[in-house]
Amino acid sequence: MADIDFDAFGASGSRDEGPALKTMLNWAGGALSLALVAGLLVWAYQIMVRDVTGVPVVRALEGPIRVAPDDPGGRQAEHQGLAVNRVAAEGEAAPPADTLRLAPSPVALVEEDRPVAELAPAELTVAPDDSAPLAAPDPVVASLAQSNEFALTPELLAERGGEPPADEIVPLMELPEGALGRSLRPAPRPDDLDLAVHAAIASATAALTGQGTPQLAPEDVIAGTALVQLGAFGDSEEAREAWEALAAGGRFGEFFDQKARVIQQAESGGQTFYRLRAAGFDDMADARRFCAALVAEGADCIPVVAR
Repeated sequence: MADIDFDAFGASGSRDEGPALKTMLNWAGGALSLALVAGLLVWAYQIMVRDVTGVPVVRALEGPIRVAPDDPGGRQAEHQGLAVNRVAAEGEAAPPADTLRLAPSPVALVEEDRPVAELAPAELTVAPDDSAPLAAPDPVVASLAQSNEFALTPELLAERGGEPPADEIVPLMELPEGALGRSLRPAPRPDDLDLAVHAAIASATAALTGQGTPQLAPEDVIAGTALVQLGAFGDSEEAREAWEALAAGGRFGEFFDQKARVIQQAESGGQTFYRLRAAGFDDMADARRFCAALVAEGADCIPVVAR
């Protein structure tokens, strides 16, 4: 029996669709590529002409900007349309009117707008409140009032010779021998310890008043006193001349009222010099104000504290 070759016969209903599907996909891809290229071209063109076509055009609106309504509503002002008001409204007088009418009568004031008459001062009377409870008497006051009833009256004193009996005078407390009748109380400490410094400077300045320029020795200046230094000189005589030039020369005379001169000897680097200072200030703030006034006028001044 001969062998049968089943592959020699084609399958019924089958056909070769491979080339047709591939052709369709190729055409679809080509069309999509063309559409993408066309879109890119349109987008590039719009970017190039955007600055020209994107400028908005401003046009004026047609018709009037404001239109008055036929009935604006609200409250109309009185006395409109009178010839006397046309001068202020339009700047020129109105022509003679055919009909003349008198102005309306003035508005009368209502009762509440009239001046109020002076009121008579009312007399206030406070009626006693019977419902208020009475305060209970103080027992100490009551005992003192009761004891006063039995006190010696002038009539009883006259009967006993005008003086109370000695046995009725009883001291409040019998003090033992050597006791103090009044306790010793120390003086309170001053709130401001600088008051003693200010008092010492004031007394020294007052004592030297009338004896030329008041002068304080450096050892008499208490530590912590506010001073101002006016300069440093080679000897004490130059310092005195500088003081006279400032205080008695007339330029700063009023600044040195009630101020004392202090000339202090000092050494620095093997050389001796003399510091010219002024005393008589309440505190450092007063000394700073004094120096500020002198420096403003071109003089040398430095606030210092005595040591």
